[in-house]
Amino acid sequence: MAFLREVFYMRKSDRKIILALLVVIVVALGVIFLAGGGNETNELLPADTLSQTRMHRDSFRHKSYPQRTVYVRTKVVYRDTAYLRGKALPDTGHDSAVTHYQVKIKPGEHIDLNTADTIMLKTVPGIGSYFARKVVQYGERLGGYVSIDQLDEIEGFPLDAKEYLVVANPSPHKLNLNRLSLNELKKHPYLNFYQAREITDYRRLHGPLKSLSDLRLSKDFPPDAIARLQPYVEFE
Repeated sequence: MAFLREVFYMRKSDRKIILALLVVIVVALGVIFLAGGGNETNELLPADTLSQTRMHRDSFRHKSYPQRTVYVRTKVVYRDTAYLRGKALPDTGHDSAVTHYQVKIKPGEHIDLNTADTIMLKTVPGIGSYFARKVVQYGERLGGYVSIDQLDEIEGFPLDAKEYLVVANPSPHKLNLNRLSLNELKKHPYLNFYQAREITDYRRLHGPLKSLSDLRLSKDFPPDAIARLQPYVEFE
């Protein structure tokens, strides 16, 4: 009350100043109120959206839905040592995946080593993609197989697979020991650098070779080395 009496007893100019300040304060409060109310919308901010997404996901996990088992085959793996024909698949998923497996030949059936490609070799029990490639590559380096036992020279080759393989009418590519250079000779699996050099040195010192017996006195050509090289050489 004392404040109001002082206001009425103020000079007219002072009262105008006080009223003007009050008006400014009221207007400012009104603007602040209106501005604050205008920002309240129904749109979700990024943080709100993330929060609601998590709440929805968590609530979905706790709902009791019937469980469903889904079998997904992402890759077919051939085991060279133990071939599995879909044993890991349940009965419901086997029919849809069995076509991914190579059909294997039966006991008593045979494949010719010198005419088989990798696809044919993978039909042999125990042989997958890895050993199929190895068999073909080694046969090319040899110039053709002359015996099934040559597969033992492939590291880790499954011995049980040999009973399904044969060498019919072998006709290996021949190496002319009197014409090929040292570098050409040493490319064959049965000739190393020292053996190839021994052959070229013999030709230079003694003339053309007539047979592998000409090399029997060399320490680089023991009897077993001469025997396995015999089917792959010629001298004319």
